[in-house]
This record gives sequence, C-alpha cells and structure tokens, in this order.
Amino acid sequence: MKSKRMRRAAGLLAATVLVCSEARAQTPNPELKTVAYPIHSGFHDGSGSSDRLAFEARVTVGRVPWQWLEFRDSELGSASTLTFLAERDGGFQVLDTKSLSQWGGRSATFNGESVLVQLWVAPQDRGVFFDLARVVAAVPNDPEDDAPEISMSLCGTDNRVAISDNRVGRVIPPGCTVWRITNGAFLTAGHCVDLDPDQNGPGLPDGVLDVPGPVEFNVPASLANGTTVAAAPDDQYPVDTTSFSWRFDGSGQGLGKDWSVFAVFENSNTGLMPHEVYGFPYRITREAPSAGNTIRITGFGVDNTPVGSTGNRNAQNQTNQTHTGGYLSENTGGSSADISHEYQVDTMGGNSGSPILWNSQNLAIGIHTNAGCSSTNGNTGTSFEVNALESAINAFPGWGTEHVDVGHPLPVSESGSVYRPWDTVAEGVSAASAGGVISLVTGTYTEGAQVISKQLDLAAPIGTVVIR
Repeated sequence: MKSKRMRRAAGLLAATVLVCSEARAQTPNPELKTVAYPIHSGFHDGSGSSDRLAFEARVTVGRVPWQWLEFRDSELGSASTLTFLAERDGGFQVLDTKSLSQWGGRSATFNGESVLVQLWVAPQDRGVFFDLARVVAAVPNDPEDDAPEISMSLCGTDNRVAISDNRVGRVIPPGCTVWRITNGAFLTAGHCVDLDPDQNGPGLPDGVLDVPGPVEFNVPASLANGTTVAAAPDDQYPVDTTSFSWRFDGSGQGLGKDWSVFAVFENSNTGLMPHEVYGFPYRITREAPSAGNTIRITGFGVDNTPVGSTGNRNAQNQTNQTHTGGYLSENTGGSSADISHEYQVDTMGGNSGSPILWNSQNLAIGIHTNAGCSSTNGNTGTSFEVNALESAINAFPGWGTEHVDVGHPLPVSESGSVYRPWDTVAEGVSAASAGGVISLVTGTYTEGAQVISKQLDLAAPIGTVVIR
C-alpha cells in the first residue's frame, strides 16, 4: 500500500455540556451544509500491465473549513481505486471496493474547500466508475453569532491542559469523545449515537443509530476562532455501523442509561487498526474508588478560555485536553440501570463519552455523560456497574467470551469479565464453553504448556500475546 500510495501521490503533482439537576445533553455538533455535486466518471476498462488514471475532477464548494464527499454508486472491481487529495494541506486517501463500503460510501474528512478526486483503473477490471452525489461541508463560524458560552460543567475556572493521549479519539459529527478498551471495543455516551431531538424537551431519541463521523486521533489545533481542523486521513477510522450496542432514553430520563459500545474498521491508507498505531488502550473496572480519590477526564471538549479571535471558542476548542479532581460518590437512581459516578473535574461540551479514570489505579470506571458541577456537586457519568453495559462490553468479541489479562492491577475476585478478568490462560480455558472465545490482553503469560481439549478461538484483539 505504501508504494502504491507514493506512486499515486507523485502522479497527483504532474461534548457534551449538560445543565440542570440532571442536565441536558448538548453535543457541540457543527453546523453542516449539504451541497448537491453530481459527477459521473463514465465507465472505464483496464488495459496494459499497470493501473491507469481514467478520470479526475476537482470538487470545490466555496469557503468551508472541511468537507467530505458522498457517492451514490460506484464499481471499483477487484483492484481499482479512488484517490483524494486535499489541496489545502495535502491530506490524501485511497479507497478500494472494500474500504469504500466500510466508509459507508463516503470519503474521509478533508480540510479546505477543494479536493481532487481521481479514478485509477486496474488492468483486470471492467466497467469501473463512480457516481458522486453530494458534498457535506462545515459552515464557517459566524462572528456575529459567536457570543461566549456559559457552562455548568466547569468546576470553577477552566483548569484543563493539553495532552497527547491516543487512547481517546474524537468523532465529528456530533462532536464527542470516544475511547479504546482492552477487548478491542470503543466506548462513548449513548447520546452521541442516538441524538435527543430537543434536549430536555418532550421529544425523546428515536432508537435509530445516528451514525457518527470517523474516529480521529492525533487531532490538530483548531483555528483561532475555534473552528475544528480534521485529523490527517491516516488518523481517521470509519465506524462499523453493524457493531453498535447502546442505550439512551433521553435527557432527564435517568443517569446511567447513557452508553454505547462499538467497533471501527482499519484505516484505508495504512491497513492498520488503532491499537497497531497508538498502543495500549484503557483497562476498565466496575470497582469504585472512595471519596476524595483523584479522577481524570480526558477528551475533546469545547474551549473558550481565553476567548478566541471572534470572541468565543479558541484554538484549543475540541482538541485533546485533560483535568483531574476529586471523586464524590457512586449514586443509584430508580433502577439497576440508573447507576452513575459523580466527580468534581472540569469538562465541557464535547467531553461526552470521555473515560472516567481512577487516576491512581489507571483504570476507567465509567463513561462521562453529564454536567452540573458546583462547589458541592459534580459532573456525572455512567458507571460500569450498569449490568446492560457490562453485558454489551463482555459480549463484544462474541457470546461466550472469557477475558484474560495478566496485567490487570486490581486484586478482585476473578470472573472472566473485562472488569474482572482471569489472570492465566489456563483459567480462561477451564471456564470457557466449547466453541467459545478466549480474549487475551497483550502480554506474556508464563504458565508452561497448555493442553486444550475443546474447540476454542483464541483472540488477541489489541496486540501480541506470548504464552510460554
């Protein structure tokens, strides 16, 4: 892939803020416009012994911060490809039949107002074409509407600081934080994938997936007026829309009923999954710290302190930031689905979905969802003691999965869940049913020869496992 990409590149050159007692969900969803942009490439057959450039078009939609392209139809055969080049910053993407499907018939998000699209036809392919339907673009910030925002999710002054932590990523739209865990799953808030149409009003989510944008890592600084800048295409990963499990009953319907578990596909340029690029993810637990322990929230919240060039958001807006503060309590509402953590840690809109990290143990205990911080109260998030969430996480690799992690730090009773994994392969094998899955966290398991007398799948979802 690298050599193909280099050759073709050379050819191109010839968050949620929640308010009130059980605050409303406010994702900093960008204003988008959809522009009809019909282009048909015509039909092309391959020839000769190498890929040939059969068609190209420059897609320009005026002064926009970023955009993506959506296709009505295409045929790329077994080896033909589409390439995209953002003329503002050189962002480059290659899509083939498989990856275009994984991207849901759209491109990555590109910075700037102009993208060069090229159709490369492989020698063996026939009838290759694309049919571009539309462009979806961000609307530039309007300085006249850019009044400073007031938030109840800051616990005083804004003390968040920049951090480079690629265990967490950003999704735009809607403008939320997502993060990786040790069985390969991604987590975020339920209201980031099933939007409440009127926040605290009478309308409720419709139970239909609102597909979020690609997961972005290595997110760059925003513009001086707070307009977000897309990550490089090498750092964008399309979500697997068939993988989502979630619950969100709506704002005001109970804390704890707000979570989502999902998967992503590999990057179309590199062919790599996030763990292969960004390293070890978060471990999780359903144990709770005692009051006063330090909690860390990391994510992509809105920022307007100090105000940016147009009087509101600044260059740190929706970039990776973190803050620590004190843990208050774990609270239970009217049912076993209403279990939440409360903590005095600065967040802003866009932090929805962030991990709630028990800092001293380096273990996540839940998913940040709601605001409401004051001198006596805290921001809140879904606890991992919510049984439906635990079931969804444990079943992510497949039903009947036993989780094994030699490095999990808490000495708790082992049960084979992601929260309380076995610490030896032998225990996992013994507990697993025939036809089940053993999900092994990266590490070295020194326990001698293993005799397995039943059919099992051994999976290493986040990296190399050594058993000796």
